[in-house]
This record gives sequence, C-alpha cells and structure tokens, in this order.
Amino acid sequence: MKNLLILLAIQSALIISLNGQIVSNYTCKLDNGIVIRTEKCWNQVWVSQAFAPVNPADKVPLAINLRILGDLTSGSSFKLLSSGKEVKLQNAKPGTYTMKLIFKLSGKPGSLSFDVENVTIKAESKTTLSVTLYDFQIQIQETAGSQGGLSAYELKVYRYKGNVEDNPLFGVPSLYMKGKHDTPVTPDKVTNNRAGKIKPGTYDMAINLGVSGHTQRIWLENFIMKPDVSYIVTTNLNAGVMTYAGTNKDVKAIRLYPAGTADKQTGTPMPVKNLELIKCDNQTMTTACPPGSYDVLLDTKNGTKFEWRKNLVVQTGTRIGVK
Repeated sequence: MKNLLILLAIQSALIISLNGQIVSNYTCKLDNGIVIRTEKCWNQVWVSQAFAPVNPADKVPLAINLRILGDLTSGSSFKLLSSGKEVKLQNAKPGTYTMKLIFKLSGKPGSLSFDVENVTIKAESKTTLSVTLYDFQIQIQETAGSQGGLSAYELKVYRYKGNVEDNPLFGVPSLYMKGKHDTPVTPDKVTNNRAGKIKPGTYDMAINLGVSGHTQRIWLENFIMKPDVSYIVTTNLNAGVMTYAGTNKDVKAIRLYPAGTADKQTGTPMPVKNLELIKCDNQTMTTACPPGSYDVLLDTKNGTKFEWRKNLVVQTGTRIGVK
C-alpha cells in the first residue's frame, strides 16, 4: 500500500495584496508525474510586507513570517531572487526582489512552490514578509489486488481532518484521456457516483466539488492507473464549518457573503447575488467554507424575510454556529 499526500495547485496568480505583492508561478508536482491544477477553487495565498528600523546587530535585512492553514506541508525553504538570480540575504542591498517559496508536501514524494514578487528591501530598515497559505490536500491510497484486470477508483471528501463531508455533490470524479478534456471516458463499471472501475491507462482525473452553484474542479493530470490496482482519492478541504444553530424554524437557508457586505446595504436586508459566496439550504443547514470573515444572511419564511448576522469568523478545522 502506498500513500501519496498532495496539495492542490492553481494555474495563475492567486492574489494581489494591498501592498503590491503578486503571487505567481504556483506549481504542484509529484515525483510520480502527477500534476495538480484547479479551477475556481477556494485556495488562496495572502501576502503583506512591513518595515521596521533595523537593529545594527541584525545582519539580515529580511525575515519571513509563514503560516500554513490545515494539513498541507512538512517543511519549507526559500530563495531571494533578483533578475532570476539567487541573492544571499546577508548581501541583499536595498531594492525590489522576488521571493521563491518551496514546500515539501506532508506526504511524499512531491513539492509545491510559488513566487512572491515586488518584495522590497529599504535602506536602514528590516522587511518582514508575511505569507499565509490555504489550500486543499489530497491523499491517494494505492492498493494492489484483483480487479479483473481493471483499475478501481473511489473518492472521499473531508471538510477538515476527521470530519466527513456527506454532501453527495462533493468529490464526483470524471476521467479523461490524457490531454483530452472535451469528452469524459465512460467507466467499465460504475459502483456509484464516486466509485467505479476503468481500463488501465494514463488519465486526467477531474474531481468536481459542487457548492450551491459554485462548482470547484481539481485536476489530477497524468494519473497513471495500473491494472489490478485500486485508488482511493481523499480530498481534505482544510475548511471550517458554518451551521445554523438558532431555534427559529422559519429559517430555511443561510447565505454567506464577504464581511462588510451588510454595512454596505441600505434599506431592507436582501440577497446580493453578485457577492454571494455560498447558499446552504439543506436540511441541516450546514456547509463547509474556507477560512475567513463573513456576513451571513438568514433566509426566513422561504425568501420573504431576511436578517443579517455580521462578521462571523471561520477557522480551518472549527465549527461555528449562526443564531
């Protein structure tokens, strides 16, 4: 049995901070050849830099404050670059640089890396570069055993470690021939919408995560599926959980918006469609959501009345109740 832990990657810049730092070249590759890409996913990198007077005894003009949310990595390193060439921190003169961050995945083998551009070093100052990384984690469990010459697959989803996501729309796979994403391959045997068997080959697997109309898609490209081997792919969203914890039986849904949305709205509370992040209207009114601060709109009496709950903070691996 082999366990591979992988972190999702995104194809382009993730975020531009208020101070002008740009995250680019976000790449995740496994040594076995699998490349991870995402579409419209929650993964983010938050970056900022601050300056303080330099201590004459401190010979290093830059420090990194690194925070990883959830179960993602087991180690990190960095390089300071100027025009593509590495510069030693002790020798860094005032100017603008690129910082390359390289992470060892918490499973093996594989690595995750990205660049932070526009890092500034000022004369007689020390720069503190703060980087917070949030992303999903995928565990691939590979087991040899009789499958009638086919390759077996099954997908599972966790909101966070130890908390199973029971929404059947989370973790639905589609398999495509490598590099051909126009038409999915029909499995030889379908067990359910998350499991089946297929002829051995090299595939691009799309993992579809449906969230109230906001579909996220994870690509496991160049996935070599061997005969008589089963693959269990587990997605850990590293998310938090938002649930309705009140007693008003007329509340039929909860709607999540960026913090500050409620204060910008005038008049009677109403949904703001272009800003709505998640709508949860299942029986338990419980939904996974990425870490962050939210304004929550309680949908009562089937959309005839709405009430705001402001600035609710969700953290990875925690559950927060809305009353």
